[in-house]
Amino acid sequence: MKVLVTASTGTIGSRVVTKLRNRSQVEVLAGCRQPQKAGQIQFDFDNANVVLSALQNVDKAVLITPASPQELETGVRFVQIAKEAGLKHLVFMSIHRVEDAPAIPHFASKIAIQKELEKSGLKWTTISPNNFYQNDYFFKSSLLDHGVYPQPFGNIGLSRVDANDIADALVQALFKEELSRQIFPLIGPESLTVNQTCELYGHYLGRPIQYGGDDLERWYENNKSYLPEWLLNDWKQMYMFFQRQGLKATVADYIQQEKILNHPPKSFESFVKETVLDWKKETL
Repeated sequence: MKVLVTASTGTIGSRVVTKLRNRSQVEVLAGCRQPQKAGQIQFDFDNANVVLSALQNVDKAVLITPASPQELETGVRFVQIAKEAGLKHLVFMSIHRVEDAPAIPHFASKIAIQKELEKSGLKWTTISPNNFYQNDYFFKSSLLDHGVYPQPFGNIGLSRVDANDIADALVQALFKEELSRQIFPLIGPESLTVNQTCELYGHYLGRPIQYGGDDLERWYENNKSYLPEWLLNDWKQMYMFFQRQGLKATVADYIQQEKILNHPPKSFESFVKETVLDWKKETL
C-alpha cells in the first residue's frame, strides 16, 4: 500500500510518517515543499499539477492542511484532485466540534473541506482533534524564564490531546476502512482550564506559574512581531471562543473515540511530567 502524507514535517504529519514507516508493506510518501531526505517528495498545495503528480499511483492519503489564508481553497482543491486521481481512501484531520464556531477562519476552512469530502464520492475518514498538548513547546521560554503560561484559552476548559494519540488515530483510520464515512473526535481524558494547567506546570517545575491572562488585545500586541496579522486575527477569534464557551468533550465523544484509538488517551499530567523532565535535562 502506498500512502501520501501531506504537511509531513509538521507536529502531526511527522509522527504519522514515522508510525507508518514502522508498518510492513506500507510505502510512505512524505510530502514537503523542499524534499531533503529519502522518502520525501516535492509537494505544494498551491500547485494543482504538483498535487496531481503526488497522488499518481497512491492508494491512500492523509490530508493535513497547513495554516494559511488559502487553507479553504487548497484543501477543497486537494479533495477534487484526489477524486480525479482515483484515490481509494482519504483521511482528513479537522478540529474537534468544528461546526460550533464557523466564524473562526481556520474552523470555517475545515468545515468546507469536510463538506467537499462528503459530496466527492471518495471513501473518507475524518479525525477531529482538540488543542494539542505539544503546542506548549512554544511556551518553554515563557515558562522557564518568566514563570508564565501565556496561551489565553481561559477557564471554561479544553479537552486537550496528545499529538501522538492524534497520529495513532490517523494511522488507524487508514487501515480500519469499515469505519469510513465517519468523524472521530480526538480528545484527552480530562477537561483542562488554564488554572489547572498552571498548577501542573508549577508542580513539576517546582515554582509558581502564573497565567498570562485573558486580555486578547494584550496577547495580540505581544505576538505582533512573531505571527502574521491574518493568523493573529484568526487565533484571537479562536481564543475568544475558548474563553467564552470552551471546547470540552462529551460522553458520546469518548465512546466514538474508542472505535479509532486502540489505547486510552494520554493525560496532560503525563505530558507535563515528561516535558519538564526533558527541559531540565537540557539545562544540565
